[in-house]
Amino acid sequence: MQPVFKERVWGGRRLADLLGKSLPPDVRIGESWELADHPHGRSLVAEGPMAGKTLRWVLERHGAALLGRDELARGAAARFGILVKFIDATDRLSVQVHPDDAYAGVHHAGENGKAEGWSVIHAEPGAWLICGLKPGVTRAAFASAVKSGKVEELLAVRPVKAGDFLWVPPGTVHAIGPGVVLAEVQQNSDVTYRVYDWNRKGLDGKPRELHVREALETIRFSGDPMPAGGRGKTSDETGLVIDHVADCHAFSLSRIQLDRRPWAADTDGGYVVLVVLSGAARLTTSDGSLAIRAGDTVLVPADAREYALEQPQKLSVLAAAPPGKAPTQ
Repeated sequence: MQPVFKERVWGGRRLADLLGKSLPPDVRIGESWELADHPHGRSLVAEGPMAGKTLRWVLERHGAALLGRDELARGAAARFGILVKFIDATDRLSVQVHPDDAYAGVHHAGENGKAEGWSVIHAEPGAWLICGLKPGVTRAAFASAVKSGKVEELLAVRPVKAGDFLWVPPGTVHAIGPGVVLAEVQQNSDVTYRVYDWNRKGLDGKPRELHVREALETIRFSGDPMPAGGRGKTSDETGLVIDHVADCHAFSLSRIQLDRRPWAADTDGGYVVLVVLSGAARLTTSDGSLAIRAGDTVLVPADAREYALEQPQKLSVLAAAPPGKAPTQ
C-alpha cells in the first residue's frame, strides 16, 4: 500500500532514514498511515492491476475476496477493521487517551473506539513511553492534577528500546516520548482526547485543544478492569520466533522474527496485514511473489488462502488479522 503522510508538530524526518519513505520536503512528518480506510486518510494500492485505487474502492468491489466471509458478515466492508501507522516522535506527543466503542458510538457518530499496539523500531538512549497511571491514582486525584498542572507526577513512564511491544487498550492514558520511532496497529478510529500537551503550541502557533471532560469520562483508573493483551510467545526455535502480542474484539496481532528460515501460514479465512519492521524477505502466494523490506505494508487477502515468507534476512514483521486469526505457529 502507498502511505498517507501526516504533518505533526512533534514529527521529524526519520521515516525516510530508517524506513525509506519518500517524504515531502521541509515538512515534519509525524505519522505515515500505511493502511487506512478512514475519512481522514485512505491508502492507495501500490502495485498490480488495482494500483492507484483506494482501499475503500477495493472493499466496495471485492469485499468478500479481501475480507473473507466472517469479516464481511461482521460489517468490515463498511470500514476496514484496522489502521496501521509508522510514527516518528522527535518531540513528545500529547498525554492522551482513546475511548472504547460504547463511548465513541455515543459521542462520535461513525467512529469506533481505539485499542492499539506499539512495536518500537528505534529508540534513542533514554527514550521512554507513557502507558497508564501510577498505582492508586483515582479519578478525583487525576482531575485535581489537571487543574493544578501536575499531571506529569501521576504518569507511568517506561524506558524503552528497539524491539519492545506495548499493548494500549482503550481508556489507557499514554504518550510517546522523543527519540522513538514505532509501528502502531490500531482500531480504525481517529478519536483522541488530549489531557496535557506540555504547554506547547501547535503548527498554527496556538495552544492545541484539550479534551479534559471527555478524558475523565474515558480513562480507566485504579481498580477498573483492564483488557488483556495476547498469549505471549507461541514459537521459539532456531530462525523462528513468534510472539502473539494482542487479541481484542477488533483485531489480533503477532510479531514474527525470521532469519534464513522460510515460513508459511494459512489466512484462516480472513485477511492478513504484514507490516515489515526490519530486514527483508520474499512474500509468495499462489498468484506470485513480491520482495518486501523494512517500511513495507502488504495486505494479503483472504482468498489468497496461503502465503509464505521466503529467503528472510533478519526479518521482523507484524502480522495483523481479524480477532483470533493472527498466526501463532
